[in-house]
Amino acid sequence: MITFAAKMKRSFIFFFFLLLFSHCEKGEHQLPDIRSTSGQQAAISSGQGYAVNSSTTANQPSLSRKATRSGTKRKKRKALINFPQNTVPGLTVRSSDSTVLLRMNYLRSNGINPDLNEPVSKNYLFSPIDNRKTPSIITLGRESFIQLNFDNDILDYTDRFYTNGIKIEIISPGLQMNPVSRLLLPYWGSATNYYGLSLVQNMFTPSTTKTGGILHGDRPYAAYLYAGSFKITNDPTHRFRQTSELDAGIIGPNSYGEWVQRSFHNAVPTNNEPLGWEYQIKNDLVLNYSVTFEKGIIGVKNFDFLLSSTGNAGTLYTNVSGGFQVRSGWLNPYFANLGISKRQFLSDAGLRKFQFFFFVKGSGKVVGYDATLQGGLFNQSSSYTLPAGEISRVVFQGSGGVSLSLNGIRLDLEQFVLSPEFHDGWWHKWVHVAVSFSL
Repeated sequence: MITFAAKMKRSFIFFFFLLLFSHCEKGEHQLPDIRSTSGQQAAISSGQGYAVNSSTTANQPSLSRKATRSGTKRKKRKALINFPQNTVPGLTVRSSDSTVLLRMNYLRSNGINPDLNEPVSKNYLFSPIDNRKTPSIITLGRESFIQLNFDNDILDYTDRFYTNGIKIEIISPGLQMNPVSRLLLPYWGSATNYYGLSLVQNMFTPSTTKTGGILHGDRPYAAYLYAGSFKITNDPTHRFRQTSELDAGIIGPNSYGEWVQRSFHNAVPTNNEPLGWEYQIKNDLVLNYSVTFEKGIIGVKNFDFLLSSTGNAGTLYTNVSGGFQVRSGWLNPYFANLGISKRQFLSDAGLRKFQFFFFVKGSGKVVGYDATLQGGLFNQSSSYTLPAGEISRVVFQGSGGVSLSLNGIRLDLEQFVLSPEFHDGWWHKWVHVAVSFSL
């Protein structure tokens, strides 16, 4: 049985290491084989007392033996390891924690910042050495980004269905401390994690906004606003990327979709004021969880091809989809990073500083629930929604575009096309613009 004191000791060590690594330099290195310190480990685990000499370096602390005999009877004492101040400042720990400290010492001295939200990272630090044949660890990405996304169908000369979308994303290693990140999907191999927050507002209208009243058989007015917390796990070795996100917000008038569209139309003299927003889907909770997997199939110079799958579950969308992406041009490998980096990071990794390529995407989606068509899951008081029998259960989406990036700035232009989302609906098009900056 593990005593209460032992539990408190383990908790203290874990939170100390979490705090310690929040101040470490970040990097990606191959993990050490801890068996290389077997001489030190054997001496420590033998029950004899040892201390680390303060004159040794941070990488290779040496051990000096302390006498532990008293009279004719040998008394067992709990040995202490005192790491040099430049390694673990002000910390004195027991010999039972020496394996953890040696691993921590190596990681810190090599600028490796493990993500202690991940089970594999904690297993690497806290598992007995002889149980770790192939050590794995997930590190924190060192870079920060901000991305501004804008969708609108005005460039396709329409004003209907999915008519406007705004999304702001920020990625930073400090967002690892966000409590919601503990709810995001873990990964079970060696990789790099990027944590981010997003703010999204999307709005939808019927096929025309110039006619008041309810247009039966058409799309209802709808808008939603939510904040999301997401994690991107990038594994370049296996050419695999995993993204999970938890979103929370509101659908309905309190999302301010009506205000945004009316303000835009009123600002352009040639636009008519949209009519019918009073019949939009009523206020309801948005709570959604999504997971996306991407797997590289072909990755050669100036060309790559990958497959993807996505699942959404919640009060806004419930669906599953699968698709592909093809890229060709002057580009870096898809899984080398997140597609944008500062000049210094690109130089260190031997990647292109300038990228210019074309891309094509395609996907098919099976729809279970869509609150923008069927209304909120809890509030059933909306004036007009589409019944479940009128929803298209299989939807296809395609896009093509161009991407241009130089050092820490990237611009994406993309044209989307979407098959009808409801019976007697129409195909729809819109343009997506994204600008990204490394911070």
